[in-house]
Amino acid sequence: MTSANIDKSASANSRSQLHKGKSQPIGLPSSDRNDHYSLECDEDCSSFEQFHEPNQGDQQGTSTTAVVNRPFDAADVRDVIRNELDRLHKLHFVAELPEAKYFAYEYRSQVVSWFVQVVSTLQLTKETLHCAVSLLDRYIAGTKAFPTPAVIQLLALGCLSAAAKHEEVVQRSADEWVCLALSDGHRKLYEDPDLHRMEWLLLETVEWRIHVPNTFTFLRHYQTVLADRGVIPNDVASAALFKACSEFLAEISMLYVELLSFGYSTVAVACLILAESQWSFAPSGGSLSSAATAITVQSRQRLLAAEEPAAQSILSELTSFTELDPSYVAPGLGCCLEFMSHLYHFIIFANPTDGGLSLLAPVLARYPHVVSHLGH
Repeated sequence: MTSANIDKSASANSRSQLHKGKSQPIGLPSSDRNDHYSLECDEDCSSFEQFHEPNQGDQQGTSTTAVVNRPFDAADVRDVIRNELDRLHKLHFVAELPEAKYFAYEYRSQVVSWFVQVVSTLQLTKETLHCAVSLLDRYIAGTKAFPTPAVIQLLALGCLSAAAKHEEVVQRSADEWVCLALSDGHRKLYEDPDLHRMEWLLLETVEWRIHVPNTFTFLRHYQTVLADRGVIPNDVASAALFKACSEFLAEISMLYVELLSFGYSTVAVACLILAESQWSFAPSGGSLSSAATAITVQSRQRLLAAEEPAAQSILSELTSFTELDPSYVAPGLGCCLEFMSHLYHFIIFANPTDGGLSLLAPVLARYPHVVSHLGH
């Protein structure tokens, strides 16, 4: 899969330029179901939606949901988090078979980077992005029919289409989705029935569970808890920067298959710890760039260790609130934090022209305010 160069001002008429592939249209085995089915699934409906409501004023690259201004019900939030953690521990999203591992290390980061480009250009929600990545990972971990290179982008379209059906208000037709995959001759690589059958295969593999807890789910839950307990910034500007920084880190984390083994909750906690560390080091009225400079003079080991004050503060607050053991809320947090700390410092201090940032570029473009504070 080749990455697309996306103009930030891309309109509906330019969506077909998102990707130009080299594969030829393929035919999948026919389904015995009608191609025009509706996606319905029997899922546990306990999720953070009960604490959020649509906000049509959000800008591109931001979530279309906002925290509802209603009394914080600790018992309800605690029950939801516990339930989501229970569901998380039953999920299978880490590749184990040799073929699955090959896909994960050879193609996954390219597919996820392309997800980010499409979501940004079509102004889809962050929920859709994280849901699509979760669907991709669970399909690869659960299937025995691994996609060939000619079908990888069809699988990517299926993940985005299924996620959007669940998360988006405005729905797109199958033809709109398949028009995102064009050959060098500007011909569609796939037809509508191809996408319908791929969606069917995808959903059968994940047992029709589209929405399951992911990193963004836990990030929103934990942000709500920490805000109520006074752990994160309470002034509007600092709170917004903290939120953006943690969500930026969550999207960066999606590109690295190594982080899947830690679980979504652990990654969410690590994102919050790193974001809180940046805010804590920043002087009053300062920026993340000055915070990053202050961090470089600190012992790197302090930042990498789970015993770092920010880690202790956030993890203890979350475990105290949920009344759960740290090993259940964030198993392997120390190793996860070490990996993400190295990754975060690489992003801060890497040369922008370094080829190693190419797959991260779509995420960096979604958070210009955060990136500007990081000195890029």
